[in-house]
Amino acid sequence: MTASARTSTRHTSRRRTAAVGALGAALVAATVGLAAPQSASAATDDGWLRVGHLSPDTKSVDVELSSLSGGKTIFELDDVTYGQVSKYTELAAGTYVLSMRASDAPDSTPVVSTDVTVQGGDASTVVAYGKNTDLKTAAYTDDLQQPGDGKSKLRLVQAATTAKKVDVSTSDGTAIASDAAFGTATKYATVGSGKWDLDISGGGQQGSAQVDLAGNTVSTLFVLDDSKGDLTIVPVTDAAATAATPTGGVQTGGGGTAADRADTDSLHAAIRSIRALFS
Repeated sequence: MTASARTSTRHTSRRRTAAVGALGAALVAATVGLAAPQSASAATDDGWLRVGHLSPDTKSVDVELSSLSGGKTIFELDDVTYGQVSKYTELAAGTYVLSMRASDAPDSTPVVSTDVTVQGGDASTVVAYGKNTDLKTAAYTDDLQQPGDGKSKLRLVQAATTAKKVDVSTSDGTAIASDAAFGTATKYATVGSGKWDLDISGGGQQGSAQVDLAGNTVSTLFVLDDSKGDLTIVPVTDAAATAATPTGGVQTGGGGTAADRADTDSLHAAIRSIRALFS
């Protein structure tokens, strides 16, 4: 399912689209590459939507997007598990109904059902987050304008249930985020591309991640619970220079390898820029 292709599904002959961006059962920061809309060639009366499952104790769900009037199914996603974020789907501007049901009970009452508005020329990420007994939804507007060679644009979404607020710093202790609140997304900031070692803390929990921000990309850093109840940062590419999904991903997670970091002066210059995320 790419940004330039519409997805239409009939109940009599369902064509289900697999979710992408799986992060693994342990949910350490992992490699995720996603296709992104090509805004330069897009019709302004269309928008883009992607969906994320960010509830740690909610089992896998089937996602359905249907028209507000008439209930026609527009697209479906099967077996979406915690930490998965779909590709963008191009949609006509308008209001839709997004529903999530337990994958093993497709005829059950949705665990989530909410109206979603797609604006022409805009991209959005809609997520279900929080504990299963108190599921919430949030819609974030995505800024997919790419920053240019040697630069990366990023924001943070705080979806970890073990901390109402989190702090993020580099591994050498330099603070780059303070009190990022549960369920919120920061503004985007443009920083120098390169590899970052990040530590995260909040609610008595801690975690770390290593992210590689490729040049001319836009990314979201999702703060999630890991399998041990600690915190992790999972990078997801919002927009990249390539029109198709990058093979093998463009992010290196905490379990991967990384080259030597940039020199100290360049790193601290980037840190000063990234602080704008939380100002």
